Amino acid sequence: MRTEPFPSLPQGFSRRDVIALMADIGRDIGLGPRLTDILTRLIGCTEADAWIDPEKEPIFYGRQESFAQKLGISTRQLRTHEKTLLKRGLMERRTAANGSRHGGTGLGLVLTPLIERFTDFLSVREARNERYARMKTLKATRSVRWATFRDELARLSPEDLLSDDVQDMIAERETWPRTDTLLSMGEARLTQHIEAATNLCTRLSDWIANHADSSCEPAETFRSFIQEDIQQIYSEKCNANVDKRSADKSAHTEYPAPGPDGPVDCKEKELEAETLALQGLFSGRYGLDHAVSLAREDFKFEMQVRSDDRPDCAFVEAANARIAPLGINITAWAAACDRMGRVPAALCVMLLDTNRDHPTAPVMNPGGALRGMIKAHNRGKLNLIGSLIGLHRRRGL
Repeated sequence: MRTEPFPSLPQGFSRRDVIALMADIGRDIGLGPRLTDILTRLIGCTEADAWIDPEKEPIFYGRQESFAQKLGISTRQLRTHEKTLLKRGLMERRTAANGSRHGGTGLGLVLTPLIERFTDFLSVREARNERYARMKTLKATRSVRWATFRDELARLSPEDLLSDDVQDMIAERETWPRTDTLLSMGEARLTQHIEAATNLCTRLSDWIANHADSSCEPAETFRSFIQEDIQQIYSEKCNANVDKRSADKSAHTEYPAPGPDGPVDCKEKELEAETLALQGLFSGRYGLDHAVSLAREDFKFEMQVRSDDRPDCAFVEAANARIAPLGINITAWAAACDRMGRVPAALCVMLLDTNRDHPTAPVMNPGGALRGMIKAHNRGKLNLIGSLIGLHRRRGL
């Protein structure tokens, strides 16, 4: 007679969790869809308490013929599948000499090995999820590389686009695998592809830097790193010119105010002057530095890691590194880069990251908020400069 208790699941887990886990990791431990289905059905036919009660064992007592009929396969096929599960160490067979199973004597297919390996299976799922998260990050990085190459090409004159060097780089870009095939490449191959894509983008940027006349835009008027999407955001409304005379008086023909927005010393004028100054601070070629100074420490750290890169490239890469911790879907990030451009999209990520600690309206869902910013951009309603100004004021700078 057994004196030691039987293995049981860790506290908080049940038979239902075992079924869900095996259905989730079946492919990861080498089980095909059919074997995974048979195993989960075997688990479901055991007593629920046997998985958590140290006085019981989870045992399947059903007859092969009946279970095979329920599965829609032959008894011979089921016997083959059971042998495979036994070889994989996922269960044990405990039967009478004639192969019979009986609940009263504890004879049947014993699933205790699943309890003994339960924590190992949890580790398999965790490792798989971490690997998938890395793959998603690599896929998002490839989207950034694609946008980088496209934006760099846009800087070239028509003549330079036809140069042999540039045409060779375009031809190499055309060999990149399709986006919908990236996750099926495997982590090693995808990492290698990202490195090659990064090198190609670097080669194009270096080629442009070494050809002073390659850009269609003169250096003096080169487009700001931050999108010039400036709208008036003054929060004070001036009422200096409100007519306070009664309606029975004759209409006014002159107003004593010195300008259409009220007296020079009204509060709206003061706020307007501050806003215009901040607009100048965040616009222009060096506005990106001021934007970064408002970011959270995690974002600044990602910038420091890439201090040797060009500022706009480092900014985009820092945002790309933050999308996974923020829970932003790679499709949203890729769409933002495609619709807005890489730097404005990265600026949106930085603002969402920073505004998670907003005093009155914290960003709770950065992924959904980014999609909302894309929609606002499509409608021409996205005001990045205004958001930066608001962040600047909250910082008390």
